[in-house]
Amino acid sequence: MNDIDRPSEEAAIKYIDAVLKQLTTRWTSVKQARTDLDFKAVAQLLDGVDENITRLSTSWNEYQIVIENAIQVDREFVLSDEYPPQVEKALKDADVPIKGEFPNYEFPPFKLTFFCDGGYVKLGMGRKTRQSKALAPTTLAAWVAKEYQRVVNSKLNTERFCQELLSAYEILNRLTLKEDSVVWGHPVTLKEIYKLLTLKYSSKLEYSEAIFTYDLARLKENFDICYEGHRFELVPSRNQASGLLLVNSKRQESRVSSLIIYDKDNE
Repeated sequence: MNDIDRPSEEAAIKYIDAVLKQLTTRWTSVKQARTDLDFKAVAQLLDGVDENITRLSTSWNEYQIVIENAIQVDREFVLSDEYPPQVEKALKDADVPIKGEFPNYEFPPFKLTFFCDGGYVKLGMGRKTRQSKALAPTTLAAWVAKEYQRVVNSKLNTERFCQELLSAYEILNRLTLKEDSVVWGHPVTLKEIYKLLTLKYSSKLEYSEAIFTYDLARLKENFDICYEGHRFELVPSRNQASGLLLVNSKRQESRVSSLIIYDKDNE
């Protein structure tokens, strides 16, 4: 059979679906007839089952080639220059604020990396990663958007976060200045604060630097950050290559390097 006479993938799938549906129905009836000891019905139904199996086995080799050829076309599409634009459009249509170029994209606190030769994509948030082998642009975009919205729509526990920042700040402040009491108004680097908050390796897995940075970005959107009589200030990074990159809900970027906490009673 040449390519002109060969059925389309759609026709092949439609035919196989129809045969399998009839086979499933007949086989269910065979089992019921056996339970009922309806010997005549069993004999008739088995003839029908045999017919379905024969039809499927006779045509399977031909239809398998059709489906495999269609899969190869799709594989070539994923590896072609046509794939990245469709992926980017699907992600943007799903309201995922991607930045970067294929195969690497970022949208804090996530990173999305394509491994098309291996047939999968990796969605990372710090050390925590998830994989998907579904490469269809719309399917992939829906999965990414669901994970992104789950984090974006989660509520930041501002009081607890500020309490943790305050505790870490007090410890590092005293250690850095070698003082018995806290010297309010002295900057402490945020990366050192993160290290103290995640001393255990398991803590870093559960609370990655990417999530810490994302929480800082959400906290920074409060113009006046106060907690238990203290005022918090995130200090901009003088060196754009250092510090932590914060991206707020309006997708505006800023870099911060340190945290200063003031005792409001002594300002």
